Amino acid sequence: MHALMFAVLALACVALTALFAPAHAAEAIAGAAVVLSAEAMVAAAAPTVASFAVTVLSGLASVLLARIGPVWLSGLLAGRIEIAVRTAVDYGLNAVEGAAKGQVLTIPVGSAVVAKALQRALDSTPGWIVRLAGGPDELGARIFRSLDLEPDSTAAKVLEPALRQIIPAAR
Repeated sequence: MHALMFAVLALACVALTALFAPAHAAEAIAGAAVVLSAEAMVAAAAPTVASFAVTVLSGLASVLLARIGPVWLSGLLAGRIEIAVRTAVDYGLNAVEGAAKGQVLTIPVGSAVVAKALQRALDSTPGWIVRLAGGPDELGARIFRSLDLEPDSTAAKVLEPALRQIIPAAR
């Protein structure tokens, strides 16, 4: 850290020398008195300091975005997938007779709800979100896991028949 501060201080000294030396070299050679006012020094250094500050702040913003951006984006996309699953489940519960929100579903009703919800999700959700969720199989599994099913309900009894109904060519 000390080396970094020393390097920044050295760079500032070099920059100030480069700024002010040519401006007063002619007066010094002519033998005239050289008067350096603080206002003139600040006015001459302002563009250099401003461009240096913009460069440093841009670099810091880039580093911050590189560290925070993927985490933020991941959370945003995970939330979008959850919204798609929730919307599909609500649709499936409303579309299947004998199914209601908050009710324990039997195996046949649960399978029908998964099938309706998965079909709705595949029809209404953008393809890139379906791929991001892991494809139709994983989206169906997420829908299956979000349902309140009988204790003896398994993926083989509920999810697999629904997947075979929706994606018959893949089975």
